Amino acid sequence: MEKRYLLVMKFENEVLTKSFYTLKEAKITASVENENEWLTTIIDLENENIKWQGCE
Repeated sequence: MEKRYLLVMKFENEVLTKSFYTLKEAKITASVENENEWLTTIIDLENENIKWQGCE
């Protein structure tokens, strides 16, 4: 089983990423990071609208 969700976190000039197997895990971690003043977004890596470069 591959990790499907990517959590991107930003605080000032720092950007971190973490990967998760489930959306629930990603949402829980994002919630905790938001409380610590990080901006977060979750990306579903299986989303067909993502345009991957170099994979044609």
